[in-house]
Amino acid sequence: MSRRVDALILVMIMAIAPLVPMASAHPSITLSTDVNHVILSPGEATNITLTINNNGSTIETYSISVSGFDSVWEVIPADTNVSGVIPTLSATTDIAIRLSTSALPSNSGTLTITVTEPDANISSSIGVQLSVLPQYLPAIDASSAGDNGLVEMAPGDETNLSILVSNNGNVNDTILLSVGQTPDLVAFWSNWTSGGSNTGSNNSTGNNTEGNSTGGNNTSGNNTGGNSTGGNNTGGNNTGNSTSGIASKSNPAWDIRFLDDTVDLMTPSESRYATLHISIPTDANPGFYGYNLYAASVFGNFSVNSTMVIEVTAVHDLSFTHSINQTLLPGGNVTSTVEIISLSSADGNWTWQTMVDSGDCSAHLDVLETQIMEDDSYEIEILITAGVNTHVNDECLISLHGTLDHDTSVTENYAFTVSIGESWGLSMVLPTSIKLDVDTPETFNVVINNEGSEQDTISLIGIDAEGVTFTNPSPVTLDRGESQYVVMEVLIDSFLVGNITLDFTMSSTNSGSGTVNDSGVFEVKEYAELSMTGPAENRIVIIPGENSSIMLNISNDGTKDLELSATMNGLPNGITVVKGLEDISLEAGNATEVELELVASAGLQPMSDSFTITFDGSWTSTQLTIDLQVADRHEVMIDSSQDRIIASPLGDSSLTLMVTNLGTSTETFVADINNSALNDWFTISVDTLSLNLDSGQSGSITISAREIASGAPISGVDLAITVTSTDDSTVTDSISIAVIPQIADGLITVMSDNDEAKPGEMIYGNVIVTNLGTANDTMRINTVEMDCNLDDAEVVLSPSMSSSPIPWSCTVAEGENSGTKVLTFRLTSAARSDMMVTFSEAYTVEPTWNDEVISFTFDKDELKFDESSEQHTISLQICNEANTFVEGSLDLVGKNEPQMDVVFFRAGETGINSTFSLASKGCQDFKMMLTPINLDGFEASLTVQSISQVLGQTVIDESPELRVDVAGPDLPPQGMDLGLLELNNENSIIALATGWAFALILLMYIRLFRKPAEVLEEEEEEEIPLGPNEVRIDEYNKVTCCSCEARLGVPEGSEPPFRFTCPKCETRIRVVE
Repeated sequence: MSRRVDALILVMIMAIAPLVPMASAHPSITLSTDVNHVILSPGEATNITLTINNNGSTIETYSISVSGFDSVWEVIPADTNVSGVIPTLSATTDIAIRLSTSALPSNSGTLTITVTEPDANISSSIGVQLSVLPQYLPAIDASSAGDNGLVEMAPGDETNLSILVSNNGNVNDTILLSVGQTPDLVAFWSNWTSGGSNTGSNNSTGNNTEGNSTGGNNTSGNNTGGNSTGGNNTGGNNTGNSTSGIASKSNPAWDIRFLDDTVDLMTPSESRYATLHISIPTDANPGFYGYNLYAASVFGNFSVNSTMVIEVTAVHDLSFTHSINQTLLPGGNVTSTVEIISLSSADGNWTWQTMVDSGDCSAHLDVLETQIMEDDSYEIEILITAGVNTHVNDECLISLHGTLDHDTSVTENYAFTVSIGESWGLSMVLPTSIKLDVDTPETFNVVINNEGSEQDTISLIGIDAEGVTFTNPSPVTLDRGESQYVVMEVLIDSFLVGNITLDFTMSSTNSGSGTVNDSGVFEVKEYAELSMTGPAENRIVIIPGENSSIMLNISNDGTKDLELSATMNGLPNGITVVKGLEDISLEAGNATEVELELVASAGLQPMSDSFTITFDGSWTSTQLTIDLQVADRHEVMIDSSQDRIIASPLGDSSLTLMVTNLGTSTETFVADINNSALNDWFTISVDTLSLNLDSGQSGSITISAREIASGAPISGVDLAITVTSTDDSTVTDSISIAVIPQIADGLITVMSDNDEAKPGEMIYGNVIVTNLGTANDTMRINTVEMDCNLDDAEVVLSPSMSSSPIPWSCTVAEGENSGTKVLTFRLTSAARSDMMVTFSEAYTVEPTWNDEVISFTFDKDELKFDESSEQHTISLQICNEANTFVEGSLDLVGKNEPQMDVVFFRAGETGINSTFSLASKGCQDFKMMLTPINLDGFEASLTVQSISQVLGQTVIDESPELRVDVAGPDLPPQGMDLGLLELNNENSIIALATGWAFALILLMYIRLFRKPAEVLEEEEEEEIPLGPNEVRIDEYNKVTCCSCEARLGVPEGSEPPFRFTCPKCETRIRVVE
């Protein structure tokens, strides 16, 4: 017992005994630095001091080397060798460290300083942490706009400028842009040169708490008010005009803003152009307007600005109008007025000159200089003289030229045309002592004169009066001042005699409605003239065996007394004159009645003939031809301008028949309508069945037809109409009219104004309906697939007539798939219920989607892995939010994604598959199996990323974040903690080895001195049976699922025991040895 206690005490003493320290440094060389962590901003430099302790026994020389740092760090030891270091003493040396201006925070690392004693080939190393500070440094440069930052614009101008924005920091940054007016332009003008470099354009403001360096830009300290949003003017109201541009003018009504005031996620040293929109009102005053363009870092609380100046130029613009109130005649002059209206934005003094650019004219300007005020008007008078050789419609082009006195480059030119006018004058000279015969054309000469200023075409006209008829001469063309004889012809009626007055009028092409009138006295000679009239139609009807007489009226229409004798020619045989051929004395202007009586022989057959009776008075004679009709004549005719009736079921269709009595007496005619062949389909009506007509008279019968039943032949059915005389039933005439059923047909013409729309938007246009049927019809138009606001529009159209455009508009249904669709227009007829005409109009539903094409749904978004749960399978549903077909694939991205093994399975499938093909609004279920590659302990933030192809575009969407927590193994202790003291790994190993050696000796001692124990037979180890849901890996490195019997491959690199989920039945399986 005492020996066991002694052994235990010995083990405890060895465990707590002082041990030799274990380190990578050689004990003869001890190193230290004044700092163990160097933190620099890009472009900065510093020194660290290295202390070398010589723990050896001899004076040593050491060599110094550095390693392990990124290339952006420049590390230079002041001494590569340190000599003469006495034992137990130390030596110091400096190491210079400089950081490149292009350094990024990711370039941080560790500097390893190695000190080597070459003779003994021993060395020690020490590490210094190197860190790069993040630097937020936005930059904006207005000098790229206009002339080195000076932008010249006129009132009413609008423009977009590209402004260079840069991220001069070393980290990703989002930069905010804004505009603010600056009233002071001294700094801008002091640095500005035309086309040169503006060195003072970038000013910075903000808190520089991260070691930001402005790189030589002017800083204004901590100014958080430098940012201005939306171009608000906070610089006061300066309404004065500054000709030097030192003070900026105020402009509260201007629109100056960045179209996009955020430049997102700019990488270090990246530059982009932002669009600055400038819109100046039309009433802006000339002058210089200064603006600060601000760029501010979102993450660094730091901003800079650059000054831009807009110069609003004075606009000098004039409007001209020309007026002239007099006619410019050849050789004459007129005063022309030019009204000038100022459209300028400033007053101006102008110098004027005028000239004749073309034409035989001269122009004189009385006033050569004028001052035209802003928004005022002024009139300039120009005296214009035409040349003596000019003619009407000759044109003179007059130009007016103005020059702005203080800027001769500003000119105004206005040209106008003056046309030469004309004056007209006419006169005539009539002849005297002219005698005229009656009823015979007589001619005489008249002198006409052109007294106008131009060549003129003159027309002389005799004014017709009762008994006077002129034949006027053709118009005559005369030069100005020229005269000519023209021949007039006149016909005097026989009732005139003695002196008469003839009236004349003269006009010309140039005179317009103006005329010259004159009258002359002419003598009409005495003459002889007879006339004779007979009975109505100059006809005598005689019945055989009876007398018949007619009255003849003989008139002496002349101015002479006449003795008349009568003769007759052409009287047929069987007709004898009873009286009427006696001699007659007839004074001038008188008339007499003569009865002519004839007798027909009894055997004379009915006939028609004619004869002529003549009365001769030596100076003149007259004759009359008379028709002779023996017995009566009976005849009728029926006719129509159309041979068919188009019968409609909507109403009566009418046709007019003309019945004419061709006999010699008044008769009554009766119409017979035979409609037996068409009673099955049509009704026939007539306005009258009898007509009483005089000889030669015509009457009308109106036939009306209406369709009462369908099925009639398309070519129609004949309707026979017969007309019979009531006096003589043998006197008839007939006509056949075709009654044709109405044909209904139509044409739809669609005009689309917009045939492309997204769901919820409208397509619209006009539709025209044309009646292609054979009769008037009421036609109705509507649409089939969608309500296009036609509301069964009705139009009444004649055959071949088209309607006016009918507007239509349809709203594409929400959720409609993209692609080409068809809209059907349907046309129906009120006359024919079976008539339907359709027209299909194609339209396109445009693809659309919101912020994302693919949406994601997880059944859980937090996963925890440990030794008992080494694998998770989660359900994932993706849906197509677009209205068009989408295909693509899934991928896993995010923090620590490389440390996770992920496999995608489609729901219901066993094979690995991460692709998808989705119709509009379609969804696909996936199983996602995640297994950590190792259980070293880490956290991961993962998102499922879909890469979709939509209409040739690649769209990437990301799911909500999936948080993963992987528990790490229990790490072995780094040494031993005994409470009173701590041992490092090396000393702990020595202590444990010593303890184990002592324990082994103690056990051997005990074994030698204790009573031997009974030896028990060791039972044979049996194979442990499998528990629930446990499987073993077979020789093919596969396992069989205990639930669904599926053969599964195990995750790569997995060693039993581990767990994973069967992707087919989702049973949790434990794999054991």
